[in-house]
Amino acid sequence: MTKRTWTIAAVLMVIGTCTLLISRPVGFGFLLGASTAVLLYKRNESYWTSILNQGSATKWTGFFHFIINYALMAGVLLICAMKQEYLNIFACAIGLFLIKITVTVDVLVNREGE
Repeated sequence: MTKRTWTIAAVLMVIGTCTLLISRPVGFGFLLGASTAVLLYKRNESYWTSILNQGSATKWTGFFHFIINYALMAGVLLICAMKQEYLNIFACAIGLFLIKITVTVDVLVNREGE
């Protein structure tokens, strides 16, 4: 991602964090989901950069990497489901979509060809 998209992600995180003023579980759920999304993005970036630098891949390349990623996402959602008084599971799910939302906003806001 570029500096512009990281700026958009930071703005979205600040907006999401402002939900702490409305409801603490919603704000903390969003923060947990968003921080997990950033962690997973950095993890993917590092893993696939090393695979590209290696120069070869098999049909199983990335299989366990994605299994671990999905396990991390499921674990975060399970924590939210078990600690409902502190974390909102729906806000956490929206936070997990932070990178996808950021890319969508970036494309919609910065249409250079039109």
